[in-house]
Amino acid sequence: MGRTPRNAKQAAKKRLGIKPGDMDGVPSVTEKIKAGVGSIDRAIQALREDDSEDALAFIQKYDSVSKSDKKFVTLEEIVTASGLTTRRFVEIVTGAIMEQCGDVTKMMVTVAQPEVVKATIKAATDSVPIVATVGNRQRVVGYTNGDTKAMELFHKATGFLPMPKGAVTNINLNQQNNTAQLSSKDDEDDGPEDLQTMDSFLMDMQDVLRPELPAPREEAVPVIVPNIEYIDADV
Repeated sequence: MGRTPRNAKQAAKKRLGIKPGDMDGVPSVTEKIKAGVGSIDRAIQALREDDSEDALAFIQKYDSVSKSDKKFVTLEEIVTASGLTTRRFVEIVTGAIMEQCGDVTKMMVTVAQPEVVKATIKAATDSVPIVATVGNRQRVVGYTNGDTKAMELFHKATGFLPMPKGAVTNINLNQQNNTAQLSSKDDEDDGPEDLQTMDSFLMDMQDVLRPELPAPREEAVPVIVPNIEYIDADV
């Protein structure tokens, strides 16, 4: 006679090392992980790629559970059996995801940087002929300048123009998830300065990559004045 699901679940918990009362008051985090990461499998894969002590402890315990037992135990029970709290589990998953995504982002930025710099320089140096009607003919009367916003970005990136003091944003992608803070002493000494928001920065980049066409210039068309001959006449 086969075991009932209830007996199978109790046996799986016993093999896992969960005793009665161990799960009392333990918060559920399964739905939070699914909402934040997408799936439990994605979270576990992130921890497999992490080398922190807590991540290794969880993966070791998770891999020790048989495939059949995983049907009867919860994520929270495996977390508890590995010696972690569910809060700590969320922290190490978040840290692992942040670090791995940060590495991918850095690689993408590094690969794209030459093309972005090339596009910025092109926008800063491109000139367009200004055509005007002179008399009854179309003539090139001048050329537009390159995009001034692209010039400004280029000069700031190369250090030709100084960056505003204090306008430095540090992005920390380590597992501790430390918060970048500005020194209050610097604020007192130098006074408050407005930092450029991310929306403003993205709008600046949009202006560079997709600049508006310059408004047509109204060129003064020279008026041809006919020669006037004066004739002496007796009145």
